[in-house]
Formats: sequence, structure tokens, C-alpha cells
Amino acid sequence: MATMTTQVTRRADARRHIVKLWLIALLPVSLVAIFNSGHQYLSAVDSNLLAADDLRSLLLRGLGASAQNPGLYDMVIVGVAHFLPILTMALLVGGFWERIIADRSQRSMEPGFILVALLFTLMLPGAAAFMHVAFGMSLAMILGKAIFGGDGKSFLNPALLGVAIVQVSFPGAAGSHPLWSGLAGYAGSDAIGLYHRGGESALTAADMDLWSAFIGSTPGLMGTTSVLAVALGAALLLWKGLIAWRLLAAQMIGLFVFAGIFNLLGADQGAGTMPFYWHLLLGSFAFGAVFLACDPVASSSTNPGRWIQGFLIAALVVLIRVANSTHPDAVVPALLLASIMAPLIDHGVIAWNIRQRARRHV
Repeated sequence: MATMTTQVTRRADARRHIVKLWLIALLPVSLVAIFNSGHQYLSAVDSNLLAADDLRSLLLRGLGASAQNPGLYDMVIVGVAHFLPILTMALLVGGFWERIIADRSQRSMEPGFILVALLFTLMLPGAAAFMHVAFGMSLAMILGKAIFGGDGKSFLNPALLGVAIVQVSFPGAAGSHPLWSGLAGYAGSDAIGLYHRGGESALTAADMDLWSAFIGSTPGLMGTTSVLAVALGAALLLWKGLIAWRLLAAQMIGLFVFAGIFNLLGADQGAGTMPFYWHLLLGSFAFGAVFLACDPVASSSTNPGRWIQGFLIAALVVLIRVANSTHPDAVVPALLLASIMAPLIDHGVIAWNIRQRARRHV
């Protein structure tokens, strides 16, 4: 009995350590999310909006934010006033469901809900409605975690599932709030649609260049705009061995290959002419490739399967972006489909290996 208790304690400590490392990896992304949300808001805001009676405007006035000649303090405060309430709501809802799940399972609370809440928040716009946050986070915890038995037992990333449900449930959610500017509702950045309509010149007219897209000073879902911040987090996760480098490499190579194929096919308009680097820098591909696709529970377990899944994700993202000009990003549906396919991919890889071994022993 003592040995079993010790093993349970060690597993719980290991899970907490893993969650801590993931949260540290997401720190650069979170900081950029706060700063860029403030930057985007103050770039588009009418000073009258600061006089509104909603929670965020009350926070801004209480903290002394100003829309007149805003500085670094104003940008950070505005970003915090939009990022922190959403994260707080996600944590409260996630903690509520985690408490219920733990009680019914007769176990202690698992720390994974904190990571789910942060990932879910980073995949939302700063203008997300609190009711929508509560709805999406509830279903993320119930359908993405509870029914499978807890952390690490699902084949889907709960945060990804929650975001997908919000996108499907509220496709027309796009009000006059400045942080909806440049977005197609919850579905992500409209930069791909902008490229469809006017090519690279349309991006230039919207003040989007390679550098701004790389550092993350463009409109988009809060945590998805900075490839630099994502790369810093990816470096830590790779160093600690928490994500599979083959899966990440397959997605990057696949993006280059499939974007190049469409370029070579002679597509003369829309996203078919988009170079691979714009596919990487625009939208949420980089964030999804690292923090969602490489989640061990949502990815293939075999090395060949990781290469196959990575290429599948890249192919789906490029195909949907090129073929469907009305879909702004394509990353969430592509990742969701690839996660569902992961067990089948592994099954096929294992079956093929068994057949090969059987032939060698005939």
C-alpha cells in the first residue's frame, strides 16, 4: 500500500512539473498577447470608448490608462484589462469543473485545468464575451477531459476542442470593439482573407510586413500573433523533451512543401500565390503547431506516425486556406481532424511494422 501511494505521489509530482514547464513556455506568448492587445486597442480606439460602463473600461479608467499619446504603461494596462479577465473567467470555470470531476472520481484536483485555461485564453480575441468564455471552457473540461477520465487520457487537446466549439457556436460574433478589428469573429485573423482579396499589397496597405508579423504586432487572436514568442516557448519544450521534434519538423517542412506545390501549380490569384513564410507568419499556424498539435495526448505516439500527422496538418492548413477564401485561418479544424486521425495513423504504422516483421520471419 505504501509503495502504491508513493507511486501515485510521484506521478502527481511529475504532472505538476510538466504543467509548470508548459506554463513557463507560454510566458513569452502571454506577455506578447498582453502588449499587442493593448497596442491594437489603442491604435484603433475612439477615446469615447474609455468612458463605457463595461468591466474592461472600468478597469482602464481605474488604472489610469489614456488613449491620448499612449505609452508603454498604457499599452500594458489595456492589455492586462482585456487578457486577465478572460483568463480569470477561464480559470474559475475550469477550476469549478475540475473540482466536480475530482470529487466524482474520488481523487485530488489535477493541475492540468490551469494549462487548458491559458491555452484556451490565448486562442481567443481580446474582445471575447465572458459568456462565450464560460461556455467554451465548460465544454472543454467536460468533453475534452472529464468523459475520458482526467489529464492525459483524452485523444484531443481540451483547449483546442473548446476553441473549436466556440468558433462553431458563435460564427457571427464580431462587434464594434477595436479588438475585433482584423478578425473574422472567433475564427482568427482575417489576414489570409485579406491576401485572397488583394495579395501582398493588401497586407502592406494594412501595415503588415514580415517583421511586424514575426514579432507579433499585427491583429489576431491574443496568443497567436508572435512567431518569435512561440519559437522561444518551443525551444524550452524541445530542450526538456516535452514535445516531439519530428512532429514539429514535419509541420514546418510540410508547410514549405505544400505551399510551394500550389505556387508551382500556377495559381494566379488568392492564397494560392502565398509564399510559405506568409503561411507561417499569418494566422495561428505557429502557435497551433507547437502548443496544440504537439500535445502528447493529441498526437501520434510512433515516430513514422508523427511525420505523417505533421504533413497532414500542413497539407490541410494550406489546402483550406487556398481553396476556401471565406475561411480566415484553417488551423483549428486542421488540428482537430489531425488529432482525431492520430490513433488511426498509429494503428496503421503498427500494423505495417507487424506485417514487415512477419515477412522477415517467413
